[in-house]
Amino acid sequence: MERWIFTGAVDKRDLLLYICKVLASSGRRVLLIDATDRGKYRHVIGGIVDEHEISEFNGFDVARLGTEADKELSDSYDYCLYDIDRVSDHSGYIWNAAEQIIWVASYDRYEIAESSEFFSQLVQTWPQLHGMKVLPVFTRTMDSFVDEQYVMSLMDQLPIEWIFTEIRIPWDEINFAVQTENEHSQTLRMNRITRSYKKAITDLITRLAGWEFKTAKKALRKAERRQA
Repeated sequence: MERWIFTGAVDKRDLLLYICKVLASSGRRVLLIDATDRGKYRHVIGGIVDEHEISEFNGFDVARLGTEADKELSDSYDYCLYDIDRVSDHSGYIWNAAEQIIWVASYDRYEIAESSEFFSQLVQTWPQLHGMKVLPVFTRTMDSFVDEQYVMSLMDQLPIEWIFTEIRIPWDEINFAVQTENEHSQTLRMNRITRSYKKAITDLITRLAGWEFKTAKKALRKAERRQA
């Protein structure tokens, strides 16, 4: 079982849900752990009333941090994805056990500053994380004098080894519209999201899971056809 941590101040719910659906569509058992401060996912999937529930959604399981599923993860899951936006004194084991750590970033100045403060607090709380490897993935990108190189220069002071890729998700109102419709209908349709978004998802899964690109692409196409 592999653990992947996704962190950053940017809203990344749609990205994680899409990734989970693609992984699940390939026949893997997938668990998404909502470790956000306010439990954001319960508003999207229509479940997870308290911290002791596990909800099935579009072929994968979703739980809150602190559930028995989180504390006693078994080999029945192939992948466990965490969305973490807060530093906890009790979550050190998660960071130590994670095979992949992904920072989902944008060009937004507030979100960059919040992420920098988060990582600073994280390594202060857990000094053993100094030098940890983190993969930046940029979302809501656009043509601007602000670019990835500038954003990363604002993170230079952090004791982190950044692993650079070309994975980015351009801003597009179609993706935003699909996300909004999915949230209000509490479903997860992927067929209308843009080609660039689909490629970013495929590239990211290929990078994280070590799949061949054609395998990830086939799973994404299956996820597009799957309605629930």
